[in-house]
Amino acid sequence: MEVKEENREEYEIHGGFNQDTISAKYDELCRNYEEVYNSVGWPDPSQCAEKAVEHGYTQESEVLDMGCGTGLVVDYLKEKSGADTVKAIGVDASDGMIKKAEEKGTYTEIRNFLLCNLESFKTNHSDLIGRFDYVTASGLLAEGHATPEVFDEMIEALKVGGYAIFTSRIEYLEPLNYQKGMDERVESGKWEFIKKEEYEKYSKAKDCPLGRFKPVMSEVFVYRKL
Repeated sequence: MEVKEENREEYEIHGGFNQDTISAKYDELCRNYEEVYNSVGWPDPSQCAEKAVEHGYTQESEVLDMGCGTGLVVDYLKEKSGADTVKAIGVDASDGMIKKAEEKGTYTEIRNFLLCNLESFKTNHSDLIGRFDYVTASGLLAEGHATPEVFDEMIEALKVGGYAIFTSRIEYLEPLNYQKGMDERVESGKWEFIKKEEYEKYSKAKDCPLGRFKPVMSEVFVYRKL
């Protein structure tokens, strides 16, 4: 991948996330977020959309897109399903990212709030409880982004029989307790494991690592609410 020297600095700022500063960080990154991630190879949104279509998504399905960013999951849902419109509500903590997504006009609504606080989610967004056929999260399970408590919010938002579809780097699953969190909710009967698939993330940066962007193995997961 050939990168102009004047653009190299842009790649270097995509890192250093934590939950205290994540909103401001993404406000900074929103100006050319899609261009940067697409240039290095970021299949996560496409993976989420593909798995939703594989598991019965139609134009009438309702979707909650957690950490929606600029709206790439919905873009791919339209592309892969052939749907004219998508009944999707987005959630993000960055005003800048939300503005980019709203400019596309593909979401029914986008809300600005931080996830990983189940009681706040249930109290302040009670209209989202038990509503959705699919919950997607294409970049949310990452260092400095989400804790395993987000799985409870996914489960609360889904209808019985609805699907949670999300991605994570494999290297995050144990250190950030994501695998433990998934397994615990299987054991407690909240959801059941359907499938997972491995893929390479940032593959276009293979010959030219930039900032934190270098090829890394990830997985897309599908769980069904019981």
